[in-house]
Amino acid sequence: MLRIGCGRADITPEPGLPMVGMPDTPRGQGVQWPLRSRVFLVDDGERRIAVVCFDLIDLVSSHVAELRERLAVPGGIDPENILVACSHTHRAPFTETGWGAAEEPTRSYLDLVFARTTQAMSEAVSRLQPAELSVGTVLAPGWAFNRRPIYAGGQVGTHGPTWGNGFMGMEGTADEELAVLLARRPDGTVLGGLVDFACHPTAMGHEPVYSADYPGVLTEELENRHGGIFGFLIGAAGDTSTPDPTSRDPESGFGRDHTLAMGRALADKADEAIQEGRPLAVDRIGVVSTRLRIPQRRPTPEEVELARWYLEERPADLDELDFTRRLYGHDYTFNDGKQLGNERHAEELLRMWQWQRGNSDDELLEEIEIQAISLGDMAIVGFPVELFSDLGRRVKAESPFSDTFIATLANGWHGYAPTLEAFTRGGYEPRFAYPSRLAPEAGDRMTDGALELLHGLAATGHGSHHSTMAPMPDSS
Repeated sequence: MLRIGCGRADITPEPGLPMVGMPDTPRGQGVQWPLRSRVFLVDDGERRIAVVCFDLIDLVSSHVAELRERLAVPGGIDPENILVACSHTHRAPFTETGWGAAEEPTRSYLDLVFARTTQAMSEAVSRLQPAELSVGTVLAPGWAFNRRPIYAGGQVGTHGPTWGNGFMGMEGTADEELAVLLARRPDGTVLGGLVDFACHPTAMGHEPVYSADYPGVLTEELENRHGGIFGFLIGAAGDTSTPDPTSRDPESGFGRDHTLAMGRALADKADEAIQEGRPLAVDRIGVVSTRLRIPQRRPTPEEVELARWYLEERPADLDELDFTRRLYGHDYTFNDGKQLGNERHAEELLRMWQWQRGNSDDELLEEIEIQAISLGDMAIVGFPVELFSDLGRRVKAESPFSDTFIATLANGWHGYAPTLEAFTRGGYEPRFAYPSRLAPEAGDRMTDGALELLHGLAATGHGSHHSTMAPMPDSS
C-alpha cells in the first residue's frame, strides 16, 4: 500500500515587502488569507515523489533547484522527484529580481520560505502512513473567464469589455474543470490532497495586503471541512481571470467578498468531486522530466528606437492608439480606452533589450523543464509558464491517462506561453517584455513535450529519466 504524508507552513512575511502583480508595487499592509506552503508526499516503497504548493506568484528555476536540494535531505527523496508549484497569487512579495525588486528583500524572504517549507517536508515525512487515493472532477462554471475579447479587425484587447470597438467575440473559453486528488487512511480519515483549477488569482483586486487570494479560501475551506492538508495547483490559466467581461461593474471579479464567495463556491464543487471520486489503484509511482531549450524573442532596432522616443520625446498630443500600432503592430495591449499600457510596454521592452545585449546567444536560450508524475491512471504534468487554456485542454484531451492535472507556474517561471493564434491578434500576453519573451512556438513545443512524457509514462507504468531537447531555431 502507498504511504502518504502531508505538511504545511505559514510563509507570510512581516509587513513592508513590495508585492508584484499590482500597479506601483505597493508594500504589504496586513494579511487577508495568509500565505502558506504545503507538501504532499507519496511513497510506494521504492520511490518517493513530492508536490510542494506555494501561495507565491512564482519561483524561478534557479531557486527551484536550490529548494529541491534543501527539501531532498529531510524528505529522503531525489530532488528531481519534487514538483514545485506556485499558485500565482498577485498578493505575495517579490520572489525574484527580474520584476525590478531589490535583491536583499527578495533573498531574505526566500530564506524564510525555504526554511519553513523544509520544516513542512520534515512534518510530511513524520506523518507518512498507509493511504488510499481517489480522483474526481467536476465543472465549476461562472468563476473563471477568458480575458481576451476580439474587436474590429480581429485585434484582442486584454481585459476589455464585450461592448464597443466593434466587439466580435472572445478569443477562447475558460477551462472550468475542477479536479481533486484525495488521500485517505484505510479507515476513511482524510489526510489531504491536491485541488486543480485554472484561473488567475487576482480576485483580491488592488488591496495592498498579503493574500493567498481565492486559492487560500478554497484550501482553508477544504481543510476545515475534511481535515488534512490541501495544496492548490493552478491549471492552464494564462488567458483566464476573475472579471466577467460582460459585466458593466468595474469591480466585477474583485474584492474580499468576491474572493470569499469564489473560494467557498469552488470548495463546494471540490466536495462534489470528492463525492463522485473514483479510487486509484497505484502499484508504482512514475516520474519523468525533460528540458527544452527555447529561445527568447528579440525586439527590432526600430522597436527600440520607438520605445526610446516615446519615453523621452513624445508630445503631449500624441495619438496613443496610432503609437500602439507602430510599436506593437496591433491595436491594443490592454483595452482600457486610454492605451495606458504604452508607457509600461516601452519601459519593459527597453529593459529586456538592455538585458539581452549583455548576454550571449546561448544565454538567450531558456531551459524549460516539463515534468510528469503518474499515480495509477492519473497524472500531473508541470509547466513553468503561464500556459493558455487551449494548450492545457489539448494536453488533457490527448493524454493517455484517465485524469490529467495541469500544474502551471511549476518548477520555474518563464513568462506567458500563448497560442500561435494569440500572437496574430495582440493583447497583453503575447506582447514582448519580461513576462512574455519566449518564441511564439514555445507553447506548442511544451505541449508536445508534455504529451511525449505522458505517453512514455503510460507505456512503461513508471519512470525516472530526465533529458534535454534541442532548441528551436531562433525567433526575432
